Amino acid sequence: MPNAYHLQFIKSTLRNGGLWTAGVLAEKLECNERTVRRCMDHLRDAEKWPIDSGKLGYSLREASVAETRITDPREVAALVMADEALRKLGSSELAGRIRAELMAVCQHSADLGNAGWQNLNNAIQERSASGEAVMNKAIHGQLTLAILQRQITEIRYRKLECEEGFLVRIFPHKWFNRDLCWYLLAEDLQRGGQRVYALPRISQAKLLPRPAEFKEPIFEDQHEHAFGIWTTDKDAPLHEVCVELTDYWARIARERHWHPSQRLEDLAPNRVRVHFRLNELVEVKSWVLKFGGAATVISPAKLRNLVREELKQMERNYES
Repeated sequence: MPNAYHLQFIKSTLRNGGLWTAGVLAEKLECNERTVRRCMDHLRDAEKWPIDSGKLGYSLREASVAETRITDPREVAALVMADEALRKLGSSELAGRIRAELMAVCQHSADLGNAGWQNLNNAIQERSASGEAVMNKAIHGQLTLAILQRQITEIRYRKLECEEGFLVRIFPHKWFNRDLCWYLLAEDLQRGGQRVYALPRISQAKLLPRPAEFKEPIFEDQHEHAFGIWTTDKDAPLHEVCVELTDYWARIARERHWHPSQRLEDLAPNRVRVHFRLNELVEVKSWVLKFGGAATVISPAKLRNLVREELKQMERNYES
């Protein structure tokens, strides 16, 4: 098989259109013309690219077909998920156009044949997860544009413990989705520092003109080790957390990924230990309690004590 870099370069060049001689391509790739011709033969014979060739050079006959080769089951999964995501756009013109392109991708794949792609949206049915946060699509879209255009934005935000919102100017960096809720990671331009804003508590967003002297804040992910709800103390020490789960929840743990640092230790078919490295224990306490008697905190001692105190308080609540 020809060199992967050579193939990728030739694919990109052909997609751009025009006629390309073997000599010109060989010069750009710093290889000989025989190598270019072998690549062309491979693309035509093995990957079924519609490449025309003549005295004037090589050209791509049907760009759309060449760009829609599906060769991996993971790509099929991605197509199904993309089709499902389109449902959130409803019957808008944009959704229709994207869905048409998606169907074209499927139908032009010689690898998968006639698989009834027009019924792709029947292959999966999304069911809303219990506790899923409400998503304001208009505000999410506005803030996504602000991220892409690197714009200063004014938002109205409400803290969890407050009834009224307040205006704050931010420089948005990135969206995260945790525990079925979207969070915006942004620089607070008034108080300074990086902060996290929950989408359900943002009631409005307005893009502001960027001052000529504005110095763009450097993005540094200070929430890499956050668990569930965010922690804002990047200098806090990391804890080595170990929680043992049994029976039903042990089996569920083998199917779930709760945190980037997660490591699973198999002890028995009905017993596992889940390991994390993070600097927030209060949220982990809540996570442990939801498993009831199927969970036991192994370490650290501080987390064991937090769980004990919570259980004692729960018991006191029912004493009367």
